[in-house]
Amino acid sequence: MGQASSLPTEPLVIVMGEDSFPYQYVDNDGEPTGLLVDLWKEWAKQTQTHVVFVARHWHESLEQLRQHKAQVHIGMGKTQERAQEFDFAEPLADVGTFLYLHKSLQGKKSIKELIPFQVGIVVASSHDVELHRIEPQLVFKRYESREALLAGVAAGEIMVFAGLEGYLKDPASSQVIGANFPNTMRIQIKTMQLAPAVTKGNTALVNKINTGFALLKADFIQQTERRWLGFQRQQSGLVISMQQGVEPFVDIGADGLPHGLYVDMWQLWSEKTGIAIDFMSGDMNSSVDDVRRGLADAHIGYPESDDLKTGLKRAWHLYSLKSRLFLYQQQLTDLNSLKGKRIGVVPTAPYLVELRKALPEVSLRYYDSMDAMVTGARAGDIVGFVAAGAWTSHYLLLNKSWTDFYQYQGLEFATDVYVLTRSDDPGLTERIANGFNSISPQEFANIEQKWMLNPKDHIFTQAEPHVSLSVSEKAYVDGLGELKVGYLKQWPPMEFMDPQGQFSGINSDVVNLLKDQLNLKVTAVAFNDWHSLIKALQKGEVNLAGSVAKTADRQQRLMFSEAYWPSPWALVSQLEQVSLFNIAQLAGQRVAVIEGYHLVAQLMSLEPSLKLVLVPNTQAGLAAVANGNADVFIDKVVILASNLKTGQYPTLKMSLLSDLADQHSHIGVHPQFAPLVPLINKTLALINAQKQQRIYARWVSFSVATDNNQYQQWINYIVLGGIALCLVMAAVLLVNRRLNLEIAQRLIAEKRLQHIANHDALTQLPNRALLDDRLAQALLSHQREQAHFALLFIDIDNFKQINDQYGHPIGDELLVWIAKKFSKVIRGSDTVARFGGDEFVILLNRVQDLDAVTQVADNILQALSNPLIIQGVSVSIAVSIGVVVYPRDGDTAISLLKKPISECTKQKVMVDVVIA
Repeated sequence: MGQASSLPTEPLVIVMGEDSFPYQYVDNDGEPTGLLVDLWKEWAKQTQTHVVFVARHWHESLEQLRQHKAQVHIGMGKTQERAQEFDFAEPLADVGTFLYLHKSLQGKKSIKELIPFQVGIVVASSHDVELHRIEPQLVFKRYESREALLAGVAAGEIMVFAGLEGYLKDPASSQVIGANFPNTMRIQIKTMQLAPAVTKGNTALVNKINTGFALLKADFIQQTERRWLGFQRQQSGLVISMQQGVEPFVDIGADGLPHGLYVDMWQLWSEKTGIAIDFMSGDMNSSVDDVRRGLADAHIGYPESDDLKTGLKRAWHLYSLKSRLFLYQQQLTDLNSLKGKRIGVVPTAPYLVELRKALPEVSLRYYDSMDAMVTGARAGDIVGFVAAGAWTSHYLLLNKSWTDFYQYQGLEFATDVYVLTRSDDPGLTERIANGFNSISPQEFANIEQKWMLNPKDHIFTQAEPHVSLSVSEKAYVDGLGELKVGYLKQWPPMEFMDPQGQFSGINSDVVNLLKDQLNLKVTAVAFNDWHSLIKALQKGEVNLAGSVAKTADRQQRLMFSEAYWPSPWALVSQLEQVSLFNIAQLAGQRVAVIEGYHLVAQLMSLEPSLKLVLVPNTQAGLAAVANGNADVFIDKVVILASNLKTGQYPTLKMSLLSDLADQHSHIGVHPQFAPLVPLINKTLALINAQKQQRIYARWVSFSVATDNNQYQQWINYIVLGGIALCLVMAAVLLVNRRLNLEIAQRLIAEKRLQHIANHDALTQLPNRALLDDRLAQALLSHQREQAHFALLFIDIDNFKQINDQYGHPIGDELLVWIAKKFSKVIRGSDTVARFGGDEFVILLNRVQDLDAVTQVADNILQALSNPLIIQGVSVSIAVSIGVVVYPRDGDTAISLLKKPISECTKQKVMVDVVIA
């Protein structure tokens, strides 16, 4: 409240809402505060008026004004209804009002689409009337206060709620609610003006209010807005100053736009707060001066320590750099060997004091840039230098100097990086901190994973996601008791009974995830065939089952989860049979299908001429085709692939059915447990591509190994009893020898045609088509595993001159020689391809760090340095190497393949290779 001895004794009572952050609310000490409160306090000083603030729930604040218990309402939205009972002064602030949508409602773009959902609002707020005017069919869930509304949101009671921009004042709530209700999905209701209100007819008080606010200085209003909103209304957002040339942290990319770790963090901050940002670039010193002079609102991230300070306010601890010692052309095992030698360092490095303590007998030489330190090391002025590990690795890679420097892991200095603001702007500092507080550690870790290749440079850890249950959901789960999950004894790798009699396979991992996340008690019940399992589920003898297809018929008797596993269909046929890819090609054939599959009815509707052969399980279906009792057998791709890998059916092959490729598995649930379905869906949402790949890899390898052991045991029995039948077997082999020979020749021809289509005729390396395919596979697998891979682009720069001067035969022989050299320096899991006439591309899978990439490039250069005589001709070639790393330099095939072409001249190394 404001008070002075010369002020009138009768105070002006101003009523306000108690929880409309950041405009009007009560802080943790019980004091009225907010943007409007600060403006009114200044108004009181300017008009010398004694004011008292009274805070109430929103609907009570309106009632206080109606009953003349307060003379003024601090500020409310002016609506047609309110204008009929109150008079309003000039507006004090503009505020956006929004409908905030749960992330599961992605794709909803209009208020009309929200009719099926309850909308949470505060009682007597302007949202009630305004939303009914826009869409009369909306259904509301009303809460007594803003605090009660947000508590309902956090508890999962509603999927949509109405609120002002910047509605969250608690960082913990901001993380929880902001993660589920992102600003990017909100729908604007309107832009509303908050204006003081008085009882009808009090014109004199309205005039006094307007006159007093006209006395407020523009600078004061701007600073107050900045303090509470994080930006001035007259501007479009915040201006962030940044330095260049510090990749992977911050730099200007080839497209002219800022990019890097810090840039991504700030852009996420912008998404969380709804405040637009713009970047202003410069060098390290000028970017700090831009903040001091007010040209920028904040510095993107600056390394500071207690010994080296800029004088600016530390608004947020953004990151911690790890700096290490880099030695020129020598490896270090003991720091004592550095005694009496010189190492380089940047004079503004915050770790100088620590460095002197760690190396007291080493001389320091100061350099103003990385270029200068590298030059000093090459000239012998210093034996190495200390700098940020990630930044140095990137610089050395870019300048093809990585093989000259060795990173010593035994000496490491942590440097804190801060967002800096001016000290005279505490409101902006608070707003920046609140915005970064709303970002979860997992979100920070995801950004770091993208930019920091070396895991030793990471400071954020990847947290395991978990399901959050409301009080009512937890009570429901606790009361469920034991659930029965049905599964098939022999359906690997999806589900099967292991040698110890336990439920195993992909679906067992999914069920275990449900048990852990939801705290369920589960018992597995084994079935011999699918038909019996489905019947038991429909009767309620078991409560859940995995890999159930969601059909119209089954939906009448069962509930279904969301899809959780890709489940396309494929068919198995004899090797000599023409490959089949769609149902129409099966007309008139004998098709084996497992009894109880929903596929049976689907097949008959698609192709009535099929002759169905019903079998009890996968093994019976495969045997039917192998023995000639059926032409084809149809089952899930993952099941057939797993069984064929065992080698038990060498005469069978598999083809994907294009008609049935877009199929997915669901968890079938008995209707008695319908409330469990949304909780199951929450848990299944945790199975991302990476987790799915780990589960698949585990059980495919397990089932193949298990089946091989069983098959080997079976073979042993057959050998013992088969001696008596060897004469008969010999006769059979003679009869079938010609047929097997024809099959083998056909397979060889098919493989030859495939090789020709996918390989370069001259060098026999994979061609562009095969490279595109392997690059697509690399993108999928590395995206799942959040791993990195690299592409090396290699050009023979003057190859055309060699062809023109010596003729194509010599040029061709040179290319073949180069191709062989490349093939010898890569791993079996990597790919070297001929990209064009004199261009080669090497795909390096699962790159651990930049050193691994650089070592391959170094091996390439060494391999090409060996002399070769081609028809007595001596030529000199220049090799250019361009490097891109996924996902740092691009996350699509197009972006990765295009980038080196434009940047090759910047990243290439010239090496003369004499062939004499």
